Amino acid sequence: RVTVIYVPCYLNGTDGIFNLSYYDLLIGADATVFPSYYEPWGYTPLESVAFGVPTVTTSLSGFGQWVLETYQNYFEECGVNVIGRGDSNYQDVVTNIAHAIEYLTCADTRTTARIRKAAMNTAAKASWSNFISYYDEAYSIALANASKRL
Repeated sequence: RVTVIYVPCYLNGTDGIFNLSYYDLLIGADATVFPSYYEPWGYTPLESVAFGVPTVTTSLSGFGQWVLETYQNYFEECGVNVIGRGDSNYQDVVTNIAHAIEYLTCADTRTTARIRKAAMNTAAKASWSNFISYYDEAYSIALANASKRL
């Protein structure tokens, strides 16, 4: 049995629907799905795995792309399942999300524990301390290019 909760708003604690913060609602979830058509990075799926909540996202999010470049695309490997999404595969996306949810709901306790641990490990690998060097490098490149225009 699966209960799907569609959240159509930003959860800030005073949204008029749940009146809970995102984090307060997230800790009660068994899984999350973020079927983004476009997301520059995708902090919500990252925050989900940081809480050990298995997550489904798409290849059109930056986080999804990073997962595909960093891990094998299996829940047990990283706590995330990245669905390939494009302009003309809507029905495939829906079917693949349904399969991912079915997989999670049918997983035994031991498998679920492994998936949750893998999710938290993925979040640790995506921590700011591991990514800051990329931001520093991008900032240095931007400064160098700006100084050329002066």
